[in-house]
Amino acid sequence: MKPSISVCITTYHRPKFLKEALHSVLEQSLQPIEIVIGDDSRDDVTEKMILDMQKSCQIPISYTRHSPSLGQARNVNFIYAKAQGHKIVLLHDDDLLLPNALEDLHSCWDINPDLVAAYGKQYIMSEEGEVDLEQSHNLNQMFFRTSDRAGLQKSSVEAAILHQFPNDCFMILASAAKDIKWRSYEEVGNGGEFDFSLQLGLKYKNFFFLDTYTAKYRLSRAAMSKSDNDDAAAQSFNIVLNTDVPEELAWAKEFELKRAAPIAILQSINLGKKKQALDIYFSKYHPLSKRLSLGGIRRLLKLLLPRSLGKLL
Repeated sequence: MKPSISVCITTYHRPKFLKEALHSVLEQSLQPIEIVIGDDSRDDVTEKMILDMQKSCQIPISYTRHSPSLGQARNVNFIYAKAQGHKIVLLHDDDLLLPNALEDLHSCWDINPDLVAAYGKQYIMSEEGEVDLEQSHNLNQMFFRTSDRAGLQKSSVEAAILHQFPNDCFMILASAAKDIKWRSYEEVGNGGEFDFSLQLGLKYKNFFFLDTYTAKYRLSRAAMSKSDNDDAAAQSFNIVLNTDVPEELAWAKEFELKRAAPIAILQSINLGKKKQALDIYFSKYHPLSKRLSLGGIRRLLKLLLPRSLGKLL
């Protein structure tokens, strides 16, 4: 039976990057049945570009411009609901699929037909598209995307907690994606990506890690410029903290909470949530060794000083 894959993309005021992302889909060795785009842009620049591409594109492009904007969570749920394929690949508008990504990920179902999701490794690239091999290696090591963990995962919950399950460029059964959905910004802030993977892991088994590169993740200046308002790590910390896991996964929960604690503290401070930052700072997940480090002292000073002065540190 011919593979039935929908590539789903949310976009917001990034037509240049989106065009590159679309070309990475069009160059796939295994073609999807459609590309589904949900556009939250306030102008029509992206719309005009897509209308022009649709004239010559061999793959159907389903495009919707939202007015007013839906926001990331509702936009993702919109494109998931609209997708016609049996499987879905979520692609950020500034990231790229490698040419064999769809074919490689789809082949994982030949190994295990009962899979719910499959994903590979990510390259890290600059805004200009230049790949940093060392940074890419370190990222995949950090998130347990290593050869010793290749194949069917023993625990989908563990894969989600440890961020082995990536933020995009994964292939997932459409039925599972539409079932789980993203929770709203009011519920999980900017932690929607992580929350989706964890809720998916809690309900479904059979995640497959393919030990090969399938995508390029872009570090864009626009994303980094919003870091003062980002609460993704703080939200993820709270989500993991309040999630009950089996005893055999307690180590993964503790590992992730200790890894995320320093970033969660800084994000909470930046958002004016000093009580939350203090609770994490003096928790067991931010032990004395971290408090006495240069980074720990800096975090404490940012906590104690007025926000205007703390920003200078």
